[in-house]
Amino acid sequence: MPLQTGQKAEYRPLTSNRAAKFQNRLGTQESAAQNLTTKVDFNKKEQTPEENFRKLEREVNQYIEDSAALSVKGNHADALEKAKEAVNKEKQLRRLRENSGTADQINPDLTFCVLFNLANQYQNNGMMQEALNNYTQIVKNKQYPQGGRLRVNMGNIYFQQKKYSVAIKMYRMALDLIPKSSNEMRFKILKNIGHAFVKLGKFQDAIASYESILEGNPDFDTAFNLILCVYALGDKKKLKKYFTTMLNIEVPMDVDEITGEQTQHDKLQEEIKARQREAYKYIVDAAKLIAPVIEDDAIAGYDWILEALKASSYSDVESEIEITKALSYLKKKNLEKAIESLKQFEKKDKLMMARAATNISFLYFMENDVKNAEKYAEVAIDYDRYNAKALVNRGNCLFMRHEFLRSKEQYLEAIGVEADCVEALYNLAFVNKKLNMPIEALQVNYLLPISALLI
Repeated sequence: MPLQTGQKAEYRPLTSNRAAKFQNRLGTQESAAQNLTTKVDFNKKEQTPEENFRKLEREVNQYIEDSAALSVKGNHADALEKAKEAVNKEKQLRRLRENSGTADQINPDLTFCVLFNLANQYQNNGMMQEALNNYTQIVKNKQYPQGGRLRVNMGNIYFQQKKYSVAIKMYRMALDLIPKSSNEMRFKILKNIGHAFVKLGKFQDAIASYESILEGNPDFDTAFNLILCVYALGDKKKLKKYFTTMLNIEVPMDVDEITGEQTQHDKLQEEIKARQREAYKYIVDAAKLIAPVIEDDAIAGYDWILEALKASSYSDVESEIEITKALSYLKKKNLEKAIESLKQFEKKDKLMMARAATNISFLYFMENDVKNAEKYAEVAIDYDRYNAKALVNRGNCLFMRHEFLRSKEQYLEAIGVEADCVEALYNLAFVNKKLNMPIEALQVNYLLPISALLI
């Protein structure tokens, strides 16, 4: 009933006109608004699908780089795991591309890269069948026109497995895909084909491969392999022909030899010297191999080789061949000729004279001419103070004169120069026995290889 004037109103308790738990405080409202603003960034944009794809591509590339870095360090097991992760991540990327309708933007180069890296890591871990499966997957995919070159890798695996015929087939298939402009790659494949034919005992086919290389890009390794094949067939004329071909291969000249001045050594100069040493070794080894068979006897063979060397740019090798020729006299038990041949070095360079004098000393010692043996041992030591063999020769001469203590000193000095000098160790044990020092002799015997103790 409405209140009327003059009537007394009935009082009741007051009730709240605000929602439960709501505090009408300005400070509290402002802090809540601030918290809401910090949690929700209205200016932030969501990543587009293309940005996500690019991110995944970067992750795949990083896995590949990590795998390669681990492989270089020799950690092949972890490198393989990284390679597998790269493959899985790349598959995920391809599926997302296909689901989003952008399959035409799939990067085939990235797919090739992850598969090749995985195959390579399988090969590094000795998992040859898995490697072959991955290489086959690549070479059969027409999306990878450059993939056919990987048949070289497959050929290398078959070569390692001693399946030489299959290896040759792979090499030839790869060779057909290499353009003629890529000569270096073609010659490397031809060299592999030659090696495989050698393993099969098909020397004539190997010779054909090696000859092709010598005609286009000659090198000492190929020339030496060619000489080995011709040696196996016993063709004397071709042995001379290819040895002459080897002598015509050029080696870069040392800067010091060109200018006649001493320059500071650098990496390039060290590389040139290493190539020269390698060339000299191939020439000497080839000469030692063919000299006994190209003429009626070894001496005539060495004479022919020496004439060929004089007409070439490798006259420095003559001294080495002269020493080898002298040793061939020794094999025929013609000591006088051997000594006469070695004495020709008396007016030549110091290093060669030291080697020649060492051999002359040994030859005189074999003839029981201790006086001349000691004389040439002294000559050898004068030219090269750290010649272990010459020190042994001098020690032997002192031993024959029963100067056992002085002899022991020479053997010890030789061991100091060359710790594994068998002659010095054996003679030291023997002289210790002569000096009634059995314990010392036994201690030295422990240092000798078993072969030196077997008589």
